[in-house]
Amino acid sequence: MFERFTEKARRTVFFARYEACQFGSPAIDTEHMLLGLLREEKSLQKWIPKADAETIRKRIESSAPKNEKISTSIDLPLSHGAKGVLHRAMTEADRLNHKHIGTEHLFLGLAGDHSTVAGKLLLEYGADSVKLRLALERQPPPESTRKTESRFGRSRIFVRDTVEIHGGRHHADYVRDVVTTVRAYNWHWQKAVWKPRDIVVHSKTSKLSFDVNLAKGSQDFTLVKNGWKKDHCFICNWELRESDDEHGTGYTNGRTWLCMECCERFVLRDYFSSSQSEMT
Repeated sequence: MFERFTEKARRTVFFARYEACQFGSPAIDTEHMLLGLLREEKSLQKWIPKADAETIRKRIESSAPKNEKISTSIDLPLSHGAKGVLHRAMTEADRLNHKHIGTEHLFLGLAGDHSTVAGKLLLEYGADSVKLRLALERQPPPESTRKTESRFGRSRIFVRDTVEIHGGRHHADYVRDVVTTVRAYNWHWQKAVWKPRDIVVHSKTSKLSFDVNLAKGSQDFTLVKNGWKKDHCFICNWELRESDDEHGTGYTNGRTWLCMECCERFVLRDYFSSSQSEMT
């Protein structure tokens, strides 16, 4: 499905994943999708007349469970509701005869189910999906031309500047946004050989945790030795695993992992301000 997504739509899903990690959620849900959408595409705010992005964020934060943050290197699954959002976005794009799936279609997908957290909030704050849909019907669909690579797969959307990482092309603005998130705190990045980690699994919910102390004196949690088999680079999604090749070594701050190429190019030195940048 992601092959049809615009760069903005893919970044929305990336930011939704980031938001889910910050909330300590075991899955990317509709409220995380909404926060990611409002962060990526601020122009959609005009279709929510009764609240701004900060109001919506505070509302979600006040009602969300207070869980420990999850490492952003963990690949979180999409919830059933979030999958429904993507399906409705695809349906909206098809109905409008749009080859791409953009943030506007994600907005319609979020507003299309009032049983979800995001759908209820959009309904409460007066989201006008009908007017947005009519506006989109009056606009000619944007053209899509050249192929590029993204962490979610191949895209047919034209991009101006790309950066090569591990032989694949990534949208420069996308990489720059993720690097900004990584560099938001002055982390100490240490080069390390990747090794499997112990995890605990809740017996009833099957939820995972790296806090192995939960298994001590508790029948609710089961310790799984070396149960965590891989991580992914937070910037380019390069797989890190126990291996003798370049997949077996990366940089970590104790929570998040980066591949050697991304850390050394984008974090340990300021690639995007350098005149040596090789964007094409």
